Parts: sequence; C-alpha cells; structure tokens
Amino acid sequence: MAQEEFDFESFKNETIAGLYSGKKMTGTDGILSPMVKHFLESM
Repeated sequence: MAQEEFDFESFKNETIAGLYSGKKMTGTDGILSPMVKHFLESM
C-alpha cells in the first residue's frame, strides 16, 4: 500500500492561517490533526 506524500508546505500555510483566524490547535478538528494523522498512519 503506497503512502500519500504529506505536503508540509501546504500544511504550514494552512496552520498559520488557522492560528491567525483563532482555530484550536488540538482536538479532532484542530489545526495539528492532519499532521498527527499522517504521522500515525505512516508508522
């Protein structure tokens, strides 16, 4: 099964925008969730 490549640059831009707009950092809908999901699935 091929792993999907994680687009860190897009993630970084979305995270910065989320921080400026007041989004939560943690939780299921937090801005760090996509990165954590990728790390867990790649293990």
